[in-house]
Amino acid sequence: MLRKREPIGRQMNPGPSGDKYGAKENNMRGNICTKSALLCLISYLIGCFSGNSLSSFTTPSCSPKSSITEDKYQQEKKSHDGQYDHDAVMSNINVFQKLFESTDKTWRHGYHWFYGRHLHRYRGKKNLAILEIGSRRGDSALAWKEYFGSNANIDMITYGGNNDSHKFDNPTINCANDESCGRIHTFYCDQSDAERLEKEVIAARPDGWDVVIDDGSHVPAHNIISFEVLWKHVRPGGVYVVEDIETSYYPKSTVYGYNFEAGISAAPPLNALSRFRQYVDVINRGYMGPSGHTFSLFEGDDTIMEIGFARNVMFVRKALKGTDSGGKSYDDYPHKPAILPGINLVHDTIKETLAIFREQSKLLDKWRP
Repeated sequence: MLRKREPIGRQMNPGPSGDKYGAKENNMRGNICTKSALLCLISYLIGCFSGNSLSSFTTPSCSPKSSITEDKYQQEKKSHDGQYDHDAVMSNINVFQKLFESTDKTWRHGYHWFYGRHLHRYRGKKNLAILEIGSRRGDSALAWKEYFGSNANIDMITYGGNNDSHKFDNPTINCANDESCGRIHTFYCDQSDAERLEKEVIAARPDGWDVVIDDGSHVPAHNIISFEVLWKHVRPGGVYVVEDIETSYYPKSTVYGYNFEAGISAAPPLNALSRFRQYVDVINRGYMGPSGHTFSLFEGDDTIMEIGFARNVMFVRKALKGTDSGGKSYDDYPHKPAILPGINLVHDTIKETLAIFREQSKLLDKWRP
C-alpha cells in the first residue's frame, strides 16, 4: 500500500517506489541549483511553507512540470489500489462464468466465484494439462479448451455410473473438424478403479497435470480413492479440486446408481471432507517432533502444500519447486521449530492416529472394483 504522498518541497531524499516521482523532482531542483542557488533556495522555501508543488512558479527553467508527475503518480497508485484489484478479480470471475454458462458449474453451483479466482493463473501456461473426472455431454471439455486456450491438453474421464448403467455419450467428436480438438482426449474409466487409472489414464499423460478436477460420481469414497491415486501425478504448483462435496452430508442416499452412506458426523472415509481434513496433519508433521517425518497417510502426501474448502468444493495445492531468497526450498521448512514440553507424548499419538487411519481405510475396499 502506498504511503501518503508528501509535499514535493519536503522530499529531500529518494523514498520508496511510491515516492519516486517526488524524488525525481528533487533531482531536477538540484540541477537548477547549480545555475541559481538563490532562485532555488526561494523555490524550496515556497514549497516547504505552502505544501504545494512549484507548478505555479513562473520561471520556466525551474518548473518541474508537476502535472505530468501527478499523472504518473496517479497511474502508479491506480495499479496498487485495492479497488482496482477487486475489479480485476471480478473480471476473471465473469470470464469463467460466461464460458461455462451451459454447465451446472455456473448456473447451479456458482463455481465461477471459486474458479475465476484460482484458475486464471494457469491460463496461457505453456504445455498446460488438465484432467477432469466426469464428462457426459462434453460441454466442459469444450469450455476448458476455450478457457485455457487451444494449446492446452484436456483429458476427460467418462463413465456410466454404477455398473455403467448410465451409459454416457461424449459428443466432443462434434468438433472433430477443429484442429484444437485434437488436444481433447476422452478416457473411458471407472474413477474408483486404481489399476485402470494407472494403466490407461496416467500412462497416457506421464508428465501429469496442472489441474485435476473431480466432477465424477460424487460418491465420497470415490473422491478419496481417485485423489490418493492421482495426487502424485499433479505437477508442482498444480491444484486438485473436488466438486459436489454435498454428498458427504447425506446419511443415506443414491447418486448415479450408487447407494452410499455418509453424514456430517460420519467418520472418514465415509465423509470425504473429514478424510481431507486428516491430510492437514500431514502438512504440519514438521512440528510433531523427531517422529513427525513418519506421519504419512498415502504415497506422495509429503508434497501437499495447502488444503482449502469453499462452497461445495475442496481443493489441494501441490508444493512449488525452486528456492526462496534465502536459498531454501519448501521442504527445508520448518527450520528449527520450537519444541514444547510434552513432545515425547506426540510420538505415541502419531502411532495411534496412523493405526486408526489404516483401519478406517479398510472401509474403502468395498468401493473398489
